[in-house]
Amino acid sequence: MAMPNRPSAPWYIVVADDRGHEWAPLMRTSDEPVPVQYARFGGSTTLLQRALGRATRIAPASQVMVTVLEEYRDLWEPSLWFVRPEHRFVCEGRAESTLTAAAAVLKIAADSPSNVVIIAPGRVHVRQEAVLAAALDNALATLPSVREGTLTLAMIDAEDGVDEDYLLLERSSFCPGLRVLGVARRPNTWVAHHLRQQGALIASGIMIGYAGVFAAHVSRQWPGLTRQLNQAATTAAAASTECELSMRLNLSMPRPTPASLRWHAPTLKQRAFCVEGCGWSGLRSARAVARTHDYHSTLTKMRSQAGLASELLGIPDVATVLSDLTLVEGCRQHESSDQSNVLEEGI
Repeated sequence: MAMPNRPSAPWYIVVADDRGHEWAPLMRTSDEPVPVQYARFGGSTTLLQRALGRATRIAPASQVMVTVLEEYRDLWEPSLWFVRPEHRFVCEGRAESTLTAAAAVLKIAADSPSNVVIIAPGRVHVRQEAVLAAALDNALATLPSVREGTLTLAMIDAEDGVDEDYLLLERSSFCPGLRVLGVARRPNTWVAHHLRQQGALIASGIMIGYAGVFAAHVSRQWPGLTRQLNQAATTAAAASTECELSMRLNLSMPRPTPASLRWHAPTLKQRAFCVEGCGWSGLRSARAVARTHDYHSTLTKMRSQAGLASELLGIPDVATVLSDLTLVEGCRQHESSDQSNVLEEGI
């Protein structure tokens, strides 16, 4: 059930310990491979740093939480300088990665069930940040009218997604958005094509909802887990230290529980809202990572050639014009006046 009143600033959880293809292709021959969320892909910032930037645009730094893996501490710790220690949820291994986000949600719900929470992956690539930012703002504004109390963003782009998850959707005239029936996990190419023809959209993994709804989902799956995770978060907050979740906690759980704790329909009822043209990639496979790497390599090469042509011909705007071409950027540019139409109620 939707809660009518929400605080002016939501909480934001950046999930940087989720499972997936771990190693980015080499940016230069001298580079060591790094987990995808720590790759830069042609920019000066890593994917994790860009995700943190999205978080701080929406939520105050004091309300940003991050889930991370202990084994990559040297890669994430410098970027989390502004995140309070007790808001860092650290797991020993990948098997506990589902529990960190659950612990973060329970801590927020303990403060107030009506707190609004955004749970967003940190290992994604977005070409048009302004489009995604507008969609997040509109989703927050729409949430009070969503009776399920949770919603997700579904992506529509000019290019077909590579190795993405797909949301199975159904129209409804009683609520804004589309009802999510379930998730197809990385279907093969022909199945994905068939799903798109039937109206399925790419699952972003971005969840927006009330902390109380998320906490109830965790409690329904295993009440004992709620108590243990709350205790871990409370202990960390009292000592102003990181909330560390050990392998022993995961071993004490029934086998089906980690999978059921994911924020997926039908176990978690939710609505989907469409986002068009943000250039989304979930980077869920080596092929998807390689495609993003190739895109940036081509873009860098073309910009370099444009800069040389500009210097030789004395035309200072060549590089700027070339960088704005649809062929280079991969999706059409959106005027700021159209941003209100980014988050649609249906297809």
